[in-house]
Amino acid sequence: MKLSIIPSDKTVCKDDLCYANLIWIGTPIDVHALQWLDVSGSIEFIDSLQPNENIIVLPDWANNALASWQIAYNEAHQPPAPPEPPTAQQNKNTASNLLSKTDWTTIADVSDPAKSNPYLSNANEFLVYRNEVRQYAVYPVAGYITWPVVPQEVWVKI
Repeated sequence: MKLSIIPSDKTVCKDDLCYANLIWIGTPIDVHALQWLDVSGSIEFIDSLQPNENIIVLPDWANNALASWQIAYNEAHQPPAPPEPPTAQQNKNTASNLLSKTDWTTIADVSDPAKSNPYLSNANEFLVYRNEVRQYAVYPVAGYITWPVVPQEVWVKI
């Protein structure tokens, strides 16, 4: 494990992943930084005349800093909360939107071969679809809905 702790910046870097503004307790006031690589490290002091202290065991305050890093890591890598199920109003809005996209199929001329060439030959499929969707627009329910699939337009030319 590669570890750098810089108390004045409240920063802890573990294996090159850094989190700042962390809070932990116990760091001596004269410590500038701790550098650790695998099985040993050193403590650097604020007073540049004081030599670095070589260590082979992390001090308690460094373990506190590492625990704070772990909390930040866990929060950053937590899976997102699942979305809330749609409300009745949201489902009503969805139904209204779906209906508006197929309003054109209700125009009589669209499916009348005497008035349109080409004409929509599967208007009844759209009628069934719209009736299913309309139930949710008129009587909205909360929760996830398996919406019916919009029929594919079938145009016939005479």
